[in-house]
Amino acid sequence: MGNTTVRRATGAALGALLLVGATACGGSDRADKETGVPAPRTGAPSAQGAPTPVPPAAPGPGADRLKALALAAGETTGPYQAGEPVLDEPINESYEVTPAVCAPLTSLGKAGHTAQAYAHTSVPGELTGVGTDILLRSYKDGTAADAALKSLAAAGKSCAGGYTEDRMLAEGKVLKVEAVQAPKLGDEALAYRIVVQDVKEKNLSLYKYLTVIRSGAVTLSFRSDILDIKDFGAVPPEVVTAQWEKFAKGSGASS
Repeated sequence: MGNTTVRRATGAALGALLLVGATACGGSDRADKETGVPAPRTGAPSAQGAPTPVPPAAPGPGADRLKALALAAGETTGPYQAGEPVLDEPINESYEVTPAVCAPLTSLGKAGHTAQAYAHTSVPGELTGVGTDILLRSYKDGTAADAALKSLAAAGKSCAGGYTEDRMLAEGKVLKVEAVQAPKLGDEALAYRIVVQDVKEKNLSLYKYLTVIRSGAVTLSFRSDILDIKDFGAVPPEVVTAQWEKFAKGSGASS
């Protein structure tokens, strides 16, 4: 019922599963002690606050370097393990959104990145475990990457009451968008919880989470969902931390 289904599908089943693909994003509105996601540091940006001024920055790294900085197949953190994604990028990257201002909540793919790398984590052997799509994206400079975050923040405010996704073979309804606690990492970070209407069972709601971190001219986005109707609370903090630490160590970024 979510794009988690698409990722776990075999190639033969992929076409059929596009009918019920659902993409949305968010973060967690629980307190730190419940989610494990750290609160923003004093003066740090959050979904509700203004980011720090963006100094000039060198262009982000190319695709090969980004791939080396992303979690690789077989790497583990807590119960989660990175695997080889089924597609070149998450299926939601091809969705159209109405109204257009809400598009960054589904995909930042039109925000002008110059290179990207895609990773995916899941719980091995657990069909209903939380799956997370990770996208590392480079921009021409820090200002361009900051503009991508600004478009996401604008979408979060304008689209709190929901929006519509055209998922190629089905229409999806996002019912609610909430800005929630963002991690205290990078130059700025945003996080959202999005409630999505199930494609088949209209009375059922699904929960999706999105966290996006900017570091210089690079953004790291985490989109989590689950093959279940329960609200699982947040992008897994173990996944965010593991990916950030690998990226920071390889790029020299500071938190």
